[in-house]
Amino acid sequence: MLYVISTPIGNSSDMGFRARGLLEELDVLLCEDTRRTGMLLAVLGVKNKPKLESFYDEVEKEKTRMVINWLLEGKAVGLVTDGGTPVISDPGWYLVNECRRKRIPMTAIPGPSAVINALVLSGLPAGRFCFLGFLPKKTGERMRVLERYKEVEGAKVVYESPFRLNKLLTDIEKVYGEKTEVSVCREMTKKFEEVQTGDLVKIRAEFGKRKIKGEVVVVFI
Repeated sequence: MLYVISTPIGNSSDMGFRARGLLEELDVLLCEDTRRTGMLLAVLGVKNKPKLESFYDEVEKEKTRMVINWLLEGKAVGLVTDGGTPVISDPGWYLVNECRRKRIPMTAIPGPSAVINALVLSGLPAGRFCFLGFLPKKTGERMRVLERYKEVEGAKVVYESPFRLNKLLTDIEKVYGEKTEVSVCREMTKKFEEVQTGDLVKIRAEFGKRKIKGEVVVVFI
């Protein structure tokens, strides 16, 4: 059986009891980064450690057949990413889809998600929202995606590199206007968690004068 397991987005104490217990029962654990996952298992005190197998975007298709064979042999296989819920802007969709097509049993153990965490912390209306994931790096392509979702009702959520945050805020202003409400959520659940919410001009001024570090999620409406 395949187990899609959510892991902490920063604070290891956020690992659920069910997920923690399951890690002791797996034969194989597919990891975006085996070293990072190995460190998490050590912090969690997992003693019966499963075999760790690297499973990131560039090798997912190539390794899926091997994983399917393990599952058909009756092995218990887990899937995790570096943090958060697999498949959501992380590896796993191709494997999950193949399991569905081949009717291989699978389940998901829910847990942390940066999308939901950012929506909650932003203070912006979250009754309706759409998740845009990581936008294209090229300005023209990024602008086209933003334009495409302009008429979609509700908040928009974007994952962004700290090095491109100011470019993203500039593009949001060009497409949505300077009165757009924005929330920048940085290093969520970690020691230096920061959430800044306000009108776009204010937020651009705040982050434009600083060197930004850490993982960033932007919510705007």
